Amino acid sequence: MLLKQRHATKPLGERPSLNFPSEVSQSMKVKLLTDDFSTINSVSALPPAVLETFREKGGSRAVLVDPRAHFNPTDVISDASVPRKRLILAGVSKDKCFVHYEQGGIGLFNVIDVFELGPEKELRPLWHGYCREPSRDLKKLRTQVADGGCS
Repeated sequence: MLLKQRHATKPLGERPSLNFPSEVSQSMKVKLLTDDFSTINSVSALPPAVLETFREKGGSRAVLVDPRAHFNPTDVISDASVPRKRLILAGVSKDKCFVHYEQGGIGLFNVIDVFELGPEKELRPLWHGYCREPSRDLKKLRTQVADGGCS
């Protein structure tokens, strides 16, 4: 019965499209992560405006799951209702939030998205990049960015 219910689930939609700047300097990437961030290890703890960017467009389901949760890491999809993104680490400061996550597909990518948080539920995309390896703590992520390990 559980197997039938799982396959009857509607495929997960894409997240809303975001307009990140096309070019971000290396010095700006480093500067974006210098704030006093509180680390976040759960998708539900993301600020509401950021969480909305990780929900399917026109839907309510998250396209990002918690660390260690099941996700689709490859382009072989056995269950299209399971997200292809899994949180590695996130952080929030007074006016910024970063989300570092794994993204499945033809390859497994380590991605970072950084946002400026505004009043209410406003946000502005600041940087979308790819990192050489996952960073499970803020110090390692900052070092990787400073060493040019995130494009």
